[in-house]
Amino acid sequence: MKRDTIKFYLLIICIFSFSNSYAQGGGPPMLTDDPATLDKNQFEINTSINSQVTKEVQLAVPYVDANYGINNDLQLKIEAPYLITYDEQKHSNGKFVDPLFGVKCHLVHEEKYFLSVSTYPQFTITGTQKGFLVPLLLSKTIGKFTIGEELGYLFVEKDSSSLLNGNLLSYHPTKRLELMGEFFWQKSVHPTIATVGFMNYGCRYTFNKTFTFIGSVGTQVITPSNQERQYFFSFIGIQSDF
Repeated sequence: MKRDTIKFYLLIICIFSFSNSYAQGGGPPMLTDDPATLDKNQFEINTSINSQVTKEVQLAVPYVDANYGINNDLQLKIEAPYLITYDEQKHSNGKFVDPLFGVKCHLVHEEKYFLSVSTYPQFTITGTQKGFLVPLLLSKTIGKFTIGEELGYLFVEKDSSSLLNGNLLSYHPTKRLELMGEFFWQKSVHPTIATVGFMNYGCRYTFNKTFTFIGSVGTQVITPSNQERQYFFSFIGIQSDF
């Protein structure tokens, strides 16, 4: 790489570094999560209608994601969706899906150590099968942009464990509006190595201190030969903070 080109990139980085910083990047409505935690005694409720289209159509009506800040660096989460499935014959079936529990711990703050880093253990019990996710969440704000990264391992009984990775870029054209795009993939490690990948695009629009619109649409871009492709999935909801 030419010396002038290197100087140009360093100049751009310096300009971004001294620009105004914007928070968030990741988390609902995206698949990739973000390291930020809620303030002490703060609640965040994400209520949404989610869809997933393969040969069947699945709707989460509603999908409730409730979070609470124990302190400024520790956050509790529970997710509890009601899932309606429409098969190819247009028959429907509705049921509550087993809840997901999580604890997010903010380890490193960007304001002091350049990067923001958290870990976010989550677990669920599906009948007699248990699942446990251990992700590492990272983000860096550069002016109006935020780069997010999620690295994790999903432990599932009956030989279904997998690696996962989310890569996210968000942009704040205004203080109220955030635009996001991500590539998220998951690789099964046993018994066969199979990879699924998704492209997802989302936005947040803040109405006031309490309510924010959150929405995203995406599609599956990597599908194993023995699985059905998710042609379309979406997340449309409201984030409430109080």
